Amino acid sequence: MDIGRTIKELRQKRGITQEEFSEALRVSVQTVSRWENGVNAPDLSMLPQLAVYFKVTTDYLLGLERNDTMAKLIKTTETFEMTSKQEAEEMVLKFKGEKFPVLKDYKITAEGNKTILEVTKEFNSELDEMKFN
Repeated sequence: MDIGRTIKELRQKRGITQEEFSEALRVSVQTVSRWENGVNAPDLSMLPQLAVYFKVTTDYLLGLERNDTMAKLIKTTETFEMTSKQEAEEMVLKFKGEKFPVLKDYKITAEGNKTILEVTKEFNSELDEMKFN
């Protein structure tokens, strides 16, 4: 299967028009049409955005694997050693401002002269509303 046909099938499966799809990816409708008709393929730099948009892997888009057998990263927990509680709170604000991944929880604790920030992020939340630059 070629990438254009895969894109068309995924787009139709989501029930969106070429216009809606092109707006979400900030490309022209003509570009989407050319991809779907096999005239040309998306630029390599577009593959990660397409994969996130459709919730598939880049390998799936390229026809290299089946999507239904892929393990998916859903959640991570990261721990940061900070110099102060204020620095930790500033980092939390930064994470809250990011659309992807979504900050789900955080905890700030003091250990001696260190401040520890633990954050939990989810990777498949609100992907449908994402706009790509």
